[in-house]
Amino acid sequence: MEADTANDRQDGGMDGGGPAEPSDCGCPLEAIYHHRTDPYELAHFPPIERSDQHTVLYELPYQPDAGKPPAPYAGPRPPLPCGVTLRLPMMARCMMRNADGSHAVESRWTVVCRALAKPIGSSRELADAIVQYNPEYRAGGQFGALHRLFEEQCDEAERAAFFGETLPRIVRLALRLLELFRTPVPLLLQWHNHAVSMTQEQAACLLANAFLCTFPAPRSGMEKSFPGTNFAPLFAGTSQSVVEKIKCLCHYFRRVCCPGGMPTGVLTYERRCLGKPAVPDWTAVDATFSAERAPLHVAADGTIEDQGTGLLQMVFANRFLGGGVIGHGCVQEEIRCVINPELLVGRLLFESLRETEAYFVLGTEQYCAYANYASAFAFEADHRDGTPRDASGRRRCYIVGLDALRVQPSVNQYEERAVRRELAKAYVGFSYVPEGQRPLPGIATGNWGCGAFGGHAPLKALLQMMVACVVGRPLLYFTCNEDGLQERLVRMYRFLTARKVSVPRLFRLLVRYGVRPRSGPAVAANEPDDLYDYLYQRLDPSGAADSGPGAPPT
Repeated sequence: MEADTANDRQDGGMDGGGPAEPSDCGCPLEAIYHHRTDPYELAHFPPIERSDQHTVLYELPYQPDAGKPPAPYAGPRPPLPCGVTLRLPMMARCMMRNADGSHAVESRWTVVCRALAKPIGSSRELADAIVQYNPEYRAGGQFGALHRLFEEQCDEAERAAFFGETLPRIVRLALRLLELFRTPVPLLLQWHNHAVSMTQEQAACLLANAFLCTFPAPRSGMEKSFPGTNFAPLFAGTSQSVVEKIKCLCHYFRRVCCPGGMPTGVLTYERRCLGKPAVPDWTAVDATFSAERAPLHVAADGTIEDQGTGLLQMVFANRFLGGGVIGHGCVQEEIRCVINPELLVGRLLFESLRETEAYFVLGTEQYCAYANYASAFAFEADHRDGTPRDASGRRRCYIVGLDALRVQPSVNQYEERAVRRELAKAYVGFSYVPEGQRPLPGIATGNWGCGAFGGHAPLKALLQMMVACVVGRPLLYFTCNEDGLQERLVRMYRFLTARKVSVPRLFRLLVRYGVRPRSGPAVAANEPDDLYDYLYQRLDPSGAADSGPGAPPT
């Protein structure tokens, strides 16, 4: 094929063939799928089975033709990691003020049921109901975005539909908590490998309770390591992007709560942790760049959720799942959480991520289409997700969340410690595949940890390419239209593969680049400051740049 011939052509120039053509994307897209016609053919994760490391909250086996969600699990209590479970509303008490000024302690669930039993016809009445079991929300402005949506931006028909139909269904769904959860829900704690699978109906019930703010405060001592459960901070927002996020959530509930609208699939939330001994020694790994080992296709436009079909889709995560989604944050992870709201259940389950940990969420469904980004984000329309299900009943939408290093004045992202941290983080996310699976399915990723976190996109892309090379997985990389980045990445990839550069050699050069002086007489006049130019010079086939003591081996 002519395209393949062009992609394979190299010359003897230092950059592996000169500037890439504007249309050059690296390897053909078909190589990311190992030239298979079905993008969903390769397995990413094993089937769901109840075990000591996997809590399943519904009855097995999954019956795909039943036409209704699986029944809640009501068998013996399964073993739980550390025995720490999600604190449900019925597990707490409220201090109530009587008419005579005295106080009485009641079950929180009793107060919730009583407050939500009354008709609610406006956002003001909804706020009053929530305040009955959350007195701390009485301060002014706590529901500003909610009032702005329903009082200023909805017409009368939309308000009547929400408060007359959707909200009563949300309340009924939330109050089914005891019916839908017959066994404790484990929290996914730091330093523990564990997974929780639940039905989409169970997830919707938890989200309904978060929307109605019924969850009690976190256990004492855990406030700083969990992101928070109730949606109250979202309702208190002031920006239009916050209002748009509430629109997405209301649309989700309109879909799943309508008669016959509840999805019948299942979801898995999994935490993966690697001990430091399991992290590769980057100076000794046996991995050399080649198009066969780790194909790379670089797309200048498109998005991970739209074009990353059938691949492991990366979320550029905060260490708290969702980051600022229940607030003013509105970038990649936050947007994914509101168009796939079942991701938000992970906020109830996942403790904040540590250096060698990742979260996986398998099976979420997209309900909303959106436009724009950050402050211009807007709910656009309904989205009907046609992603097929796997044998366990999960949508074949597999998401990995990896939190990048936040670059600050005191943090040099090029120093060895930072480079090792990012390589280890990517490795824990990229290396988890079913035992014996070959070939390995690809990964859809992009400018991880750039933007608000301050990462340098060429460096972060190179680190991901190195890890993909070590684990042997294809990469589909989206540059988000960053000017010139597609050309730079493809040129570097061709350079590394043409010269069969080893990952240890590249790692040593990165370390040397990180400690080199940035200015002053110690900087050689002919030594480039740009990372890629530095690598091109040092990896020149003449070997001149690599000569001398301490030069990395070829």
